[in-house]
Amino acid sequence: MKKLINIIVCFLLAIGAQSVNAQEKEKHYTLTVYTSVSKSESSFDEKHPLCNSLNCSWNRFQANYRRVSKVSTGFSGQAVEIYKPAIYNAVVKTDKYIRKAASKGEITKEDAIATLKHILDCANALAMESDTKSFEKEIAGAKTPESIIRFFSQVELEYV
Repeated sequence: MKKLINIIVCFLLAIGAQSVNAQEKEKHYTLTVYTSVSKSESSFDEKHPLCNSLNCSWNRFQANYRRVSKVSTGFSGQAVEIYKPAIYNAVVKTDKYIRKAASKGEITKEDAIATLKHILDCANALAMESDTKSFEKEIAGAKTPESIIRFFSQVELEYV
């Protein structure tokens, strides 16, 4: 009897996992990227440690999500406000993960650059969108860098 209950529980868990996987596969996002905005200059001038070809996207990401303002009180001369922190934190976490994986040789540098370029382009497109609450909620639920990469791989970019 106990074996039968264990088999039924395992069967129900397997069905539940399949339905969750089916729901995850059904989700697909399409974002519009305006090329005139994507080629604009950024106020940030940082070099990305992985590759110089990422500098433009990385600096645009920093400009879109970090609001720096001067402060006259306190120890620091500036305050930094993060715009859409769920997206910002997910991208920063993934960036660190991809850089470490590339330096350890776990993934090729070309794959790392392509993956990070796509994620940065998605994040830059999301910065221009006004209603991203559902997207932010879902990305905040992705706790590991692998799940964040999987989530961004479901996003398709349309260049206009």
